[in-house]
This record gives sequence, structure tokens and C-alpha cells, in this order.
Amino acid sequence: MHSKLLRLPLLLVLLAACLSARADDNALSPAYAAILRGDVDAGLTELARLREGGAPPAEVARVESWLEAYRKTVDSRAQMKEETFAWNVAEAKKALEQNETYLALSFAAQAASYAADEQAYSQEPWIVDLTAKAMEQAQQLEAEHRWSKAHRYYWLLKQLHPKDKRFEELRERSERLARLELLYKDKEEFERRIKDVDKNLLRSAVSFINKNYYRDPDFTKMGEGAIDNLLALTETQKTYDYLNGLGNPVTRTSFQEGLKELRAWPRTEERFNSKDLLKLYNRVADLNDKTAELPEGLLVMEFLEGALQQLDEYTSMIWPVDAPDFDKMMMGGFEGVGIQLSLDERSGRLKVVTPLDDSPALEAGVQPDDLIVEVNGQDTKGWSTEDAVRNIMGQAGTEVTLTLFRPSTGQRLTYALTRRNIVLRTVRGVERQADGQSWNYMLDEETGVAYIRISGFHPDTHEELVQALKAAQRQGMRGLILDLRHNPGGLLDVAVRSVSTFVGNGEVVSTGGRREARTSMRVTDEPFQVKTPMVVLVNEGSASASEILAGAFQDHHRAIVLGERSFGKGSVQRVLTLGGSARLKLTTAIYYLPSGRSPHKDPDAEIWGVSPDVEVALTPKEFRQVLKRETDTYIIRSNEAQTATVSEEDRDKALEGLKGKAEDDDEPLLTDEQIKELEGDPVKPQNGDPQLETALLLLRVKLAANLPWPQQLASTGSESAKTQP
Repeated sequence: MHSKLLRLPLLLVLLAACLSARADDNALSPAYAAILRGDVDAGLTELARLREGGAPPAEVARVESWLEAYRKTVDSRAQMKEETFAWNVAEAKKALEQNETYLALSFAAQAASYAADEQAYSQEPWIVDLTAKAMEQAQQLEAEHRWSKAHRYYWLLKQLHPKDKRFEELRERSERLARLELLYKDKEEFERRIKDVDKNLLRSAVSFINKNYYRDPDFTKMGEGAIDNLLALTETQKTYDYLNGLGNPVTRTSFQEGLKELRAWPRTEERFNSKDLLKLYNRVADLNDKTAELPEGLLVMEFLEGALQQLDEYTSMIWPVDAPDFDKMMMGGFEGVGIQLSLDERSGRLKVVTPLDDSPALEAGVQPDDLIVEVNGQDTKGWSTEDAVRNIMGQAGTEVTLTLFRPSTGQRLTYALTRRNIVLRTVRGVERQADGQSWNYMLDEETGVAYIRISGFHPDTHEELVQALKAAQRQGMRGLILDLRHNPGGLLDVAVRSVSTFVGNGEVVSTGGRREARTSMRVTDEPFQVKTPMVVLVNEGSASASEILAGAFQDHHRAIVLGERSFGKGSVQRVLTLGGSARLKLTTAIYYLPSGRSPHKDPDAEIWGVSPDVEVALTPKEFRQVLKRETDTYIIRSNEAQTATVSEEDRDKALEGLKGKAEDDDEPLLTDEQIKELEGDPVKPQNGDPQLETALLLLRVKLAANLPWPQQLASTGSESAKTQP
């Protein structure tokens, strides 16, 4: 019964057989076999039999303690899911009866993640009624050009009806319009974005796409997407204030009607090619000259943005205005003060998640949860994280002054910080040592199970990993859990070098595309290698280089992959210079793992990514708990003594005074009281990490059995990755 909750693949039966065959002299082998096929109850039954038969009590008791703890986790999870679903459904129905449609939709969407049968749930009569009411309100918001709010409706409707393409199309449309409203919120931002953009960039981009895209580009769809994006631009009301051609209803309507006529042209051509796409732009430009008279930079930017959206989600423009931030991201470091930021939900202000290692912010005493209220004397109300990056980061050696509000004490603090080069560290352990710098890597000292997390693949990641492994060996590592969850990837060559630390010889990955010949990246014996048993954790946030790492381990039978199917980012992008600082990030090839499969996710694909050998899916609240645990582990807190804390009432008043309000938030979708209701779920998950606990159990058993992972397990896992739905 309990094994079904984890959906452990049948392939683990092979492991059980191998254990029995190769460890007959071990009285615990039948118990190990049961555990490794996911049957905790059978394992406990076998242990009870052994205890009655006089097996060593200490050895039996140790394994019993593992199983009892794990079975409690499984039982607790099942109960939590049932109770969470029931509570959200009850709250949704209550809100629906009170005509609080958006609140009801929010509860219903939360419930969907806990439904035993999502399809049946989405077809229940009350859900059908709720969907109709939500659609009516979303369409009213669209009529009022309140795109971000409409987008929130469609986002929740998509969660309720994941297989209904209608809601995805509506979500994408509202997202496009909300993006335009944000990008061109005022004349200053508009002029900043289109600076140094001209038709030459369009010509160069189309030429590169025609020559280098990984498959034949669909220029017909690109033309339609370009026109659709320009039509969306004409609905961006914030531009009406400073673009006379759009603000004037007569010229705007003429431009819109002309665009709609031009949209039909690509379908009339037998083969609409790259030259035709440029001709389409020329016709748009001629139409623009006679009607809206928009600046060429804006026309080029949005024509090309719409066209690229029809290729794939990774092909994109790096416009001149975005080039500096892109360069900082690619370097794996940056010049600034060393603060990880987010937006505070209560105040809408920029919040410090943590100061980074070896940073000016950490040295000055900046603390987690501090709110940044001013930068160089400028109020940050309404700032996005992008605004913060633009204003706080800067050339090393220059100074920036931050004014912070510390909610825990009510203090308002000012720090003058000198920027310097910040190197991001990507390898972590279980917890920081007392010195605040080094890590403890041992998850279970008794059995020798170590834990290492890689958050991304930056230039120094491989060296960090080697040093972490050496430290773990000194601490007593006999087995390793390598955590690649929500690792977005990074530098391919660094990922390949990381594989070489665990795999002696062989191919790691190959690439191939329409114009790129198949090339292979291999590893050979490295001076430092780790041979200990390993479980690799992945989830849907594991992408690109992290998928290559996990897939290579799986194909080389080096590790068991556990968790959830990975993201499916199996494509190669080249960054091509177009002129000046503008660049095109273009998909030119696909990754292939050693077995020949590709993690790449095509549109409408049912199979993608790296499928785990052992599937353990987290619920949303469990996922949030895991993220919080990781953040708390990474956070660096100052040892400075804290002044007396303020009362909760005074803190709430202060936060309310800091709150910023967006222009279209005069009627928020949820009141503060409704937000409290939505967050008032009384059902709490067990304090833990089910994926990590499952990996720990498997490694404990493997180490106790003293047997290697059978080849059948890894090879069957590869097949599972191809066939598992």
C-alpha cells in the first residue's frame, strides 16, 4: 500500500533479486529487498520474523528505526493531501456562495494540486460554474485593459484545467499585454529601451535565424507573431500619453486595420521565407509612416520580439539596454554590494533574502529581512528587482548608499557601501559550520551519508564541488546525495567537468542541429574521483546542464535519479553579435545524452527531460517548505547583538506606511482579510523533505547491504525515462 504512494518503478524488483542473489549470507537481505522495491510494510514484517528467529537485535532495531520513521512520513503525507484537498474545496465553495469569485478560484486552484483525479475534479459541476463566472470577470478586466489582473485569472484557470489549451492561449495573450504595459510605463523608460535599436538589427537577426536555427524556421508563424505583437502594442494604453500616433484614435485605428490586413499575407504565399519576413516588415514600416508614425526602434523591437516568440522559448534578443545585465549573469559574478533580493509581500518593498559571502553588505551588517527603502536618497516605492539591479549594482570601487528599514527592531539604518566584484558560490552542504564559512556535509554521520547541493554551474563550480567532496570525505562520507533540484543549469563545460569527478571514461553529451554537425563531449580519468554510491535529486526546476549531469549519471549506471521529471531544457543556444551591444541568443542544436535520448521538450510533447528511477512528487506546500529550508540554510546572519524588538502592532503599522501601490491596484483582487483566509490552511506538512528522506533511506540500505547498484536498475531507468507518462 505504501509503495504505491511513491510509485517506485518495477525496476526495483530487479535490485531486490540482485540483493538476494549476491548476499545470501546476509540475514537482512530479504528486508533490504523489500525496502528497495518500496514496500516498507513487507520490510517491517521481515524484520519481525528475523527478530523472532534470533537475528542480532541491534542490527534489526537499526533498520526497524529507519522503516518506522519512513512509514510515518508516508502515512502523514497521505493524510495531509486528503485533508488539504477537503479544506480548500470547502473554502472555495463557501467563497463561491458569497460571490467572491476570485477567492473561490484561488482556493479551487490550490485544491487541484491535491486532487486524487485532476481531470474528474475539473469537471465537477461547481467547478464548471466557477469557471464560467471567472471567465466573465477576466473578460471584463480585459475590456478595461487591466491585463495583469486578467492574467492572474487565466493563470489560475490554467491550473484548474491544465489540458485546456484555451486558457493557456488567453494567459499568454494577457501576459504579452501586461509585459508591454510594464516595459513602456512612461516616456523615460520607453526612450531608454529603444535606444540604439534600428532596422539593421532586424536584418542581421533574420539572417542568423535562417542560417543557424536548429531546424527549419517557420517564417509564416514568425510573421503572424510579429503582427500579433504589434497589434498588442496598439492596445497598450500607457503609450497613448506620449506616442501621439497611438493616442490618436483615428491614426491608431488605421494602423490596426492595416496590420490585420498584413497578417493574412504570409498564408497566401506557397513558401514564406526569410526574405518575405523582411518584406513584411517593410510593409509594416510603410503603413506606420502613413498612420501611427511610431519610432523605428519601437517598431523593430516589437516586430522582432513577436517573431521570436514563435520559434522556441529560449531564442531571444539581448537588446542594447539589456546587454550589461546579461553580461553580468554570464560571468557567474557581478560588481555590486552582494545582496540577494526578493519583493516583500506585505509592503511591496525590496527585501534582503541574505547578504552574500565575502560581500560589502555582509561586512557592513545588512541582515536578512531588511527592507531597502532608499537607494542614494531615492525612494524605492514601486521598484522591481530589475530596478534594484540597475541602481544598486555598478562599477567596482564606486559607492552606493542604502537606507534600510529593519522590521524586527523598527530601526531605519543607512549604509554607505563600496561596490566590488562578487563571486557567486554554488556548492553547499547540510548546514554552515560555526565559522559561518565552511560547511558540514554529513546528513547521517552514523551511516556515512553526505549531502551536497549544486545551485548552478558557474566558472568556479567544479572546483567548489571538488573541495566539498574532499571535505565530505574527511567528515566520513561513504555515500552521497547530490541535490540538483531547481538548478537552472549554466556552463556546459563546467557540468561535463563535474561528471568527470564521478565517471571515469565515456561520453557525457553530444549536440547536433540543422547546420551543426554532431559533436561529442567526453570525459577521461581524472586525478581526483569519487566512487561512493550516489543518489541524485531532480525536479521540474532542474534544467539544461543539471539535466545533462543527471542523465549522464543515469546512462552510465553511476547513480540512482530520484524525485520528479526534470524541466526539459535540452537545447543549445549560441549568442550571436548583431551590431553594437545587441545580440541574438539563438537555439542552434539539441543535446543528446549517452543513450541517444534528448531531454529537449518540444511543444505538445508528452515525454521530455530526465525521468527519475524513483519518483517522489512533492505537493506545493511541501515544495515551499523545502525551499524555505534551503534558504534558511544559505542565509548568513550577523552575530551583532539585536536591539529590543518592536511590537507586532507597531511593526505592522510601519510596514503599512512603506507599502507601495501599483497604478491598477486601486481595487485589489484580494483584500488583506481574504489573503489571510487563503493562507489560513490549518493542515501543515510534516517537518521534513520527502525526496531527501527517500534518498537517505535508499542509501542507508545500499550501504548496509554493501552491494553496488545493479546495472539493470540504471539501464531500466533509462528506458523508464523514455516511456513513463
